[in-house]
Amino acid sequence: MKSVPHIALVADECGWHCARLTQAFAARGCRVTRVALPDCEFVADGAGVSLPGFGGALPDGVFVRGVPAGSLESVVFYLDVLHALREAGVRVYNDARMIERSVDKAMTSFLLRRAGIATPAAWSFARADRARAFVARHAGAGGGLVMKPVFGSQGKWVTELNSIPAWRGLQGVTSADIAARLADDFLRGDG
Repeated sequence: MKSVPHIALVADECGWHCARLTQAFAARGCRVTRVALPDCEFVADGAGVSLPGFGGALPDGVFVRGVPAGSLESVVFYLDVLHALREAGVRVYNDARMIERSVDKAMTSFLLRRAGIATPAAWSFARADRARAFVARHAGAGGGLVMKPVFGSQGKWVTELNSIPAWRGLQGVTSADIAARLADDFLRGDG
């Protein structure tokens, strides 16, 4: 008798997306267990990585819906769990490498441009003083500037910057913010 595939649905928050995914997997004869990455562990024996709800075994597949925010150490741990699952032969949909390439706006912009896919010109800065100098040079020079967090913010904290006073008015701006210049020609489809 063939066993029912057991899928790990990785999600910190489980809204309608998780319900739909669970239904879709069930319709294909799969059993789904929701897993939060903070609840996973690296172990010295067995599979090397342990997910709650799998009794020490590895899942047949993993579908990553989301990776929670956290400290650098926490996020590295979460991605390490996903890397380890892939290395152990588990098929991971939205694996760590894909997340690393798509959540980081600077890397995403770099890869899209390198592949010849039209995207708005984007600049990313590690130092806040360099970002401020960029805004001073480019704010109001046609198009506009949009600042957004480098890492996935799901549309939150996106701020239009048309002047240095607008930049100065922002509280808590870190050196990890990105300034993306949305040129008029790109928005018209010419760029």
